[in-house]
This record gives sequence, C-alpha cells and structure tokens, in this order.
Amino acid sequence: MHPTTAPGDGRRTLPLLPACGLINVDRAGVIVNVNTAILEWTGSESVELIGRPLETFLTLRMPLARADGLRPTDATLHGTSGIVRPVVVGAIDGIRADNGMQIAVYDVSERTAFALGFHGAEAKTERARRRLQILLNAAVGFGAVRTETEAAELLVDVAERAFAATAVSVHLREPDGVVQVAGVNPLAPHWPAGFAPAGAFTLARGQVLVVRSPDDADRHAPGAGMSTAYRASGIEAAIASPIRSKGESLGSMVCYFDHPREFDEEAVPLAEALSNQAAQAIARVRLEESLRRAAMHDEVTGLPRRRLFEEDATQALLSDFPVVAVIFADLDGFKAVNDLLGHPAGDDLLREVGTRLRGVIRERDILGRFGGDEFVIVAAVDHPIDAESLAERIRASVAEPYDGLAELSITASIGVVTVEYPESPVIIDQLIRAADHAMYDAKLSGGDRVATREFRPTGRSALPKPREAAADASPSLAP
Repeated sequence: MHPTTAPGDGRRTLPLLPACGLINVDRAGVIVNVNTAILEWTGSESVELIGRPLETFLTLRMPLARADGLRPTDATLHGTSGIVRPVVVGAIDGIRADNGMQIAVYDVSERTAFALGFHGAEAKTERARRRLQILLNAAVGFGAVRTETEAAELLVDVAERAFAATAVSVHLREPDGVVQVAGVNPLAPHWPAGFAPAGAFTLARGQVLVVRSPDDADRHAPGAGMSTAYRASGIEAAIASPIRSKGESLGSMVCYFDHPREFDEEAVPLAEALSNQAAQAIARVRLEESLRRAAMHDEVTGLPRRRLFEEDATQALLSDFPVVAVIFADLDGFKAVNDLLGHPAGDDLLREVGTRLRGVIRERDILGRFGGDEFVIVAAVDHPIDAESLAERIRASVAEPYDGLAELSITASIGVVTVEYPESPVIIDQLIRAADHAMYDAKLSGGDRVATREFRPTGRSALPKPREAAADASPSLAP
C-alpha cells in the first residue's frame, strides 16, 4: 500500500487501502476537498461537491468521532446522478485540525476487494457464532444419550452440520477391532485391501488428520493407494479426529467432502471439541453400564443374576444358530453342606461349582446363578444331542470330589430343553421354566442325572425368527 495525499493538502496522510476515498470537511461539516475516487463513485464534478454540507452526499449510521480516535461506521454515499454506494467511513486519526477533519471512505459494494475482506470478516464471525451454538446444543444432546450408538449417531448429525460435510462416519473400538457404528463411509466400497479398517489409522495416530486432496491422502498413508480410493469414491477432502477419554482411545470420527475444501484455523479445534464431547458421553455410558452390570452380578460367584442373565440370553436367541439349549442345574446335597459345615463352606462350594461350569462350557455360552444352588446355562449347538452331551459333561464335572467337604457328596440334577427356531417365536423365560421342570424330573428320579423335555412355546414374544440359520453355525459339542 502507498500513502495517499489529499488534493490541495500537502500533508502526508496515514497509509490507506487502494480504492480509498478522501473527503476534507471544515468545522461546520462543509466539504472543502475530495479526491478522484469520491468523484468517480458519485459520478460528480468537484464543483458539485465542494462547498456543500457533508450530509448531502453521505448518510451516516453513527456520528464520526472527533476527539477520541478513529471510530468507523457504516454509511451510504449518494451521487448527484442518483448513484447510491454502501461504504464504511472513519475520521483519520492525527489528520484533524481546527479547520475540520479528513474522512476516509471505503467502498464495500460486492465487487470490491475491500468488500470481500470486510464481508469475509463478518462471515468468519458468523461461522464462529454458529459453531459455538452447535457445540452448546451438542453438549446438551450428549448429556442425554443413554447408549454408545446414540452418542455416535448424535456425533454424526452434529459434525455434518458443523462442517457442512457430505458424509460422516463414526468408528468405535470393539473387542473384535475398530467397527463403524454410525453414519456413512463413502470410501468403504473402494477401501485398499489389507489396509487398517476405516477409523483405525486416525485412532492409532491420536491426533486430528486433515486431508486436503486425494494426493494428500497418499502422503498420510504412503503406498496404501488411498488417493485411488478417494477418487473412486468422489471424495476430495476429509478431516478425521480420534475419540479419546482420559488417554484411552475409544474410536474416531471422519468427515468427508465431495468438493475441494479449505480448512480454516478453527477446523481442527472444532473437530477435537466435537470428538471430546462424544468421548465424554461414551465414557459415561460405559461406566453406567459397567456399574449396572456389576450390580446385577452375584456377590458369591461373580456370575450374572437372573435379570442380567436373561438379557444376555435373549441376545443369544436373536443370533442365527440352528439350535439353542437351556440347561438348568440344581445341586444335590447342598443343604447338608450349609447345615453341617456352615454358610462360608457353602459359599466356597458355590464358587467352585461356578468355576467348574465355566471350564466346561465355551466362552460365548452364557452362565448365571439363579439364587440358592441353581445354575443356568444357555448354549448354541448344532443338534439337540449336542446339548445332552454338554449337560452330561456338566454333571460329571460337578460330581468330582471337593476339598474340605469330608464325606459329603455333591452332584447335580440337570434339566435340558432345546429349541430350533420355530415358526412360533419364544421368550427366554419360557425356556428356563421348561428346563426347570426337566430338572425336577431328574431330581425326582434320584438326582445326579440329566433329564430332557420337549419344548412347547406358549404366548407371544418380541423375538423374531431369523430368516435363515447361519452358514457358519457353532461346531458340535459332542465329545
């Protein structure tokens, strides 16, 4: 920029932007001089302006400062030919004198470079205000979520609006790896073979990742062919943020754009803020779920109590297994242990039985204690005969000798029911009752044996029948 000199005034003014109009007025507000920019903008000759009151040609939104420095204000410049031009004006500090002041006039009509900067600043302020409002609203929303999926879905919605993204995906760390739990990942159909699952790379890096172009994606992951995936998916840019809570990596969020995107200096902090809000919500949900499940475990054996057991067992019924077995075991001789050796010995026995049962069944099978000396197992099998084989192994394991019981003998009466996915859906409570009845058949027959019953569903249930059995059904439990 170069310094500007007002016509007829030999004094050097402050440095001004290009396309700056200058107006000199006297103490009465009468125009005494103007530069060529003012003449061009108003379409006037100097003789038409000089000697006329300033307000004839300039309508101010606020009065100009005269004694306390520069204070710009919006205004409208009027020409003698009827031209109206939006401007910003201000008294030039240090140029005021007893005979008046010098006023700088900046054209802010849409076609000027100054206007672009002026409105750009306004737009930036508006973006900051809008983003702050989004964060405030999101904080309220995240405080109300009750599941991890709800938190992930809310993060997708908020990030889409905050970044005006084409799509957003959220990925969480699960026992089996990083899994997409919400949103849409446009890159998925073209994801490079053998590369880490979507979201895992960002999670491992532990910092916000900005991809400004498909070629930029290759810079972040050399040799993976990510630029090819971006171009094939129609994605031009992306920003990804890890979801972390107290140093623990929970997952990641990725925003995708199908057009070139410039990321301002607020983009990374915004992504971090949204991810942190989601992380806090997910950590809270997990803690609440952990406390809830802990409260629903038996204090003696550590096994799930009836309510939690039924929740987990219901999920087993919703899985695509050919046959589900419910095995109900009641200990024979347990009362004598409590009566003769005391309740601490009985508790020790129950803990040992729980350990033995867990050693017989598979990790995915569900084991719970129903109070007293009753244990229930839900297991997925290929055929009903596999359930009977499993029940026999359980019976044999319980019948093994126990340390500290002297001559007391402990065995189990076991009832078994199995269900293939029937035309009529069932509920877990019906299966447990049927297995309980079968257990009493075994006990009435002398105990230490396995009894089976045919299952006849009654009533209605919300559990649907799967469309078809899984192709990789569980292996046989037969020895």
